[in-house]
Amino acid sequence: MYYNKNKLRQNSKSYTYSLSDFSKGVNRDIDENALSMDYAHIAYNVKYKDKSLKQGHGFKDLTTPSVIEGMTLTFQAPSVNAKPLRIWNTHITSENSGTERDILLIYCDDGYMYKSFMPNASASYTKIFTAHFTSIPTVINYKYNGKYVSVICSPTDDMYLWNLDTTPVKSTKNLHLTSLCSHYERLFATTSTNKRQVRFSKDFDITNWEETSDAGGFIELVDDRGNINKVLSLNDYVYLIRDFGISRLSAYGDQSEFSVTHICQTSNIIYANTATVCGDRIVYLATDGLYYCVGSSVYKYNIKINDLFDKTALSTACACYYDGKYYLSARMNFDDGKNISCESETDYKNNVLVEFDLQSQKLNITRGVDICAMAAFVFDGWQRLAVLFNGANNQKVGQLTDDGKLFNVATKKCWQSPATDLSSLATKSVRSITLISPTDVEITIKTEQESQTLHVIGSEKLQKIVCNVKGVKISIAIESNSPTLYISNLSLDIDILEE
Repeated sequence: MYYNKNKLRQNSKSYTYSLSDFSKGVNRDIDENALSMDYAHIAYNVKYKDKSLKQGHGFKDLTTPSVIEGMTLTFQAPSVNAKPLRIWNTHITSENSGTERDILLIYCDDGYMYKSFMPNASASYTKIFTAHFTSIPTVINYKYNGKYVSVICSPTDDMYLWNLDTTPVKSTKNLHLTSLCSHYERLFATTSTNKRQVRFSKDFDITNWEETSDAGGFIELVDDRGNINKVLSLNDYVYLIRDFGISRLSAYGDQSEFSVTHICQTSNIIYANTATVCGDRIVYLATDGLYYCVGSSVYKYNIKINDLFDKTALSTACACYYDGKYYLSARMNFDDGKNISCESETDYKNNVLVEFDLQSQKLNITRGVDICAMAAFVFDGWQRLAVLFNGANNQKVGQLTDDGKLFNVATKKCWQSPATDLSSLATKSVRSITLISPTDVEITIKTEQESQTLHVIGSEKLQKIVCNVKGVKISIAIESNSPTLYISNLSLDIDILEE
């Protein structure tokens, strides 16, 4: 059994069961009855600190420093007539002056890009009229002729180059690129016209994609791993994210020396929009869970929540790497009959943001947010995870917070233990609970026979609440509608009624 019998301070047929460490997180891989009650069977909009339970993440309008000292700018959507669909942090150079600027770039469903300098004097955008896109574009930074430019492409449009002195300039025709990365002075790309090919430009000239031995070209892969959906550059290789596997392209200098190695093959779909370079590895979501690729090897993370993912609706999942953590927006099925925030909308795409710490391998789930895009903004002295939303918040440009509120409305917080018999088939009675909770919470004690919900009034002091719940298997649930949450020193006083 996984629980610690030292938790049971026994005195004949009565004992106190202590839930002393909430930091164990969610575990759905092991049968509930084999787990101690300080694991979670379900937990969302909470997180763990110093073994206590606290409020989880929230979101507010994106704020950035201003060029005016002491002033903060608050950003909304670029246009009331268009919905933001994608967001990027770009870095480009003035060809004339050599000045480098960071830019907040947003693509909206009117087909146009909107830009705002970081930092700026006001929270305003400039619409880029010269480049109109008929499908959602991809943007990367590239150092071209010694200057940083943004390279912009889409599955149905031409490729554009953009620097500070010009509006985006069309540089190639009919490539229809779906994914881009820069690697050893070339661009590598996937294309909507042939999904089995990876295209590449001439070295030192990303505008030249001619298929010749001394310019650009393509490599076509026709094995069982399926289409090539994304390219990512990591260390000395270009990784090809495919439907059912990952291949690795070695591409140094002369294209005659390019070679492909197949890293893995799987029967599970790999969701390319979740594949992200995270430091020394690529992390991605597949139908059966979360994986990472390092060098020529692929490993699976033991995240213990795979059964929650809605495997019929993961094509809209997306991800971002920020501050040592992998953030995954996806759809989960909690099967609890509840509609939390965006889940009350009939057409929501995603409903959770999973924060996965790559070092500690602990995670937190924020439920009720339909996020369609994310971007990490890291500048001197400040950093943000910026997010865009589907649904009711689709006119928001948000940022991740720790205040337990979704645009000033408190999130619904829940932590629920496994249902366990505590290694005894005897009938038990929970006669009281003890805890510290500075804010109001609801505690539900449940067995296979009955349940009781206790309305706990917030207090900084340790308090005991009397209850009377009988049964063999016991679970406890904590719910809160307050912005803040802090639960510690939780214990249950239990009587053994019969063996």
